Amino acid sequence: MATPVKTGSHLPATSTTITPAEPVHVVGPLGWVLVLSAGIGLILATWMLYPIDAVGMWAGYRDGFIATIVVVCALALRTALPKQPVLGLLGICGILLVLFGVFLDNPQVVFLSEVIAGAVLLAGTGMYAAGSRD
Repeated sequence: MATPVKTGSHLPATSTTITPAEPVHVVGPLGWVLVLSAGIGLILATWMLYPIDAVGMWAGYRDGFIATIVVVCALALRTALPKQPVLGLLGICGILLVLFGVFLDNPQVVFLSEVIAGAVLLAGTGMYAAGSRD
């Protein structure tokens, strides 16, 4: 005796789409933290590490001005203002810091402060731009 074959099922036919899991967005916020820490670190370096002679004074003026721009731009990234001009200004400041550190004849403390702050600033700017969803 043959068993009858069921042609239909009692379960409704549902199609489930598998959505891939998105990576956690940590690149943008980490870039913002790097930008802010580069600005604050450079301000602290101009106050505490730079020498008191004429070379340290002019380096302190120059780097303090750039660091103030960096901190203001970092704060502007957290607002509703357009991000591209601010990121461009941060990139220019990072390039200027690296170039000032490499090509100007400054003491070793000034050289290291400018090159490290410029490199961290450029890395943070790139990370923020890569992680930006705007």
